[in-house]
Amino acid sequence: MGGIIRFPDGRSSSLSPVTDPDWAEQWLRRSVQPLALWTLTVPLLPISENLTTPFGNVVPILGIDSNGRTIAVLFDLKTERPLTAIMGESIAALHWAESLDEKQLETFGRYFWHDPKASLAGVWAQVHGLKERTVSFGQQTQVHVLSWRPRPILWEVQNFLNRYGLSILFFGLHTFQGEQGETIAIAEPIVAPLAVSSVSTEGVSVYRVGEVESFLRSLGETTT
Repeated sequence: MGGIIRFPDGRSSSLSPVTDPDWAEQWLRRSVQPLALWTLTVPLLPISENLTTPFGNVVPILGIDSNGRTIAVLFDLKTERPLTAIMGESIAALHWAESLDEKQLETFGRYFWHDPKASLAGVWAQVHGLKERTVSFGQQTQVHVLSWRPRPILWEVQNFLNRYGLSILFFGLHTFQGEQGETIAIAEPIVAPLAVSSVSTEGVSVYRVGEVESFLRSLGETTT
């Protein structure tokens, strides 16, 4: 899979997929800038990066969207890892992010922005282009997972998460590099197709979920 990018000045460059997960992760981390919107999944005000939670997992990006939601962004680029591992990390990140109040979020932001007196509400309004705070912070939470796994697997995962009402959204990540080193990343929201028990699609299984643990075990088997 590849493509072509055309620039406003008429130049064009062929694109090749990036396949090195370590390089891609480092590039994604470098794309996060203090006091500037990060817009790969939704427009976010980054307030921290590379945070280790009490559960021992790392949250590469923590931000607040234009609705005041706290968003934890995870990377799922090393697809040889069991899918159950990233699912567990996502649930742990969601549980941790839900515990953060506005004071803690502001503390993270001040450290990330290197400004001990910065106002979270003020920076949020400025970066999102709003005149003033219109929402409360720390009341709603989502986890966004950028993944390189095949789309049919991501459909199954998102369908499961939707069934249980978990605020975890998977995005299919497409990363390309041009002839001159230009890098392009596109995050495709995963909209799970409706599961109909009488219909079987090649590569997509329809599960009747009895409990979370059994479904997670079944996902782990599909990745081996």
